[in-house]
Amino acid sequence: MDSDTFSFIVWGVALAGIFLAFLLAYFRRRRRTDQMQLTELLNQFFQGDIAVDELRRRAGTVADRRFLQSSDFYALAVVAFQRAVDAARSRGVQFEQGEKKLLSSLAAIKNAFGLPDLYQIEAWRPGRE
Repeated sequence: MDSDTFSFIVWGVALAGIFLAFLLAYFRRRRRTDQMQLTELLNQFFQGDIAVDELRRRAGTVADRRFLQSSDFYALAVVAFQRAVDAARSRGVQFEQGEKKLLSSLAAIKNAFGLPDLYQIEAWRPGRE
């Protein structure tokens, strides 16, 4: 093998590595911005600014269906729910009614996006080790 062929191979591998690094950085940044947009939408939903149908429509434009039915989206929804609960507790005004509203909102998200209850931690049951 002569030196020209070897240098072409080395340069080709180096350029492919650089291209892959840029591609991975692009997809990572795109996913992070999508998650930030979805977090903002979920916060608006739990504040009562938008309806569940509007949330589903907007979320569909931001992320693909596979992500919207994943555990990552479920985690974003639970974080937004917890922020809304914390904000309601800090206000302290009629928390029981607000709690029912927030829980029904979380159930509406689960029904609208088809999120299963598979992500719950199951309790210990007799006969189960």
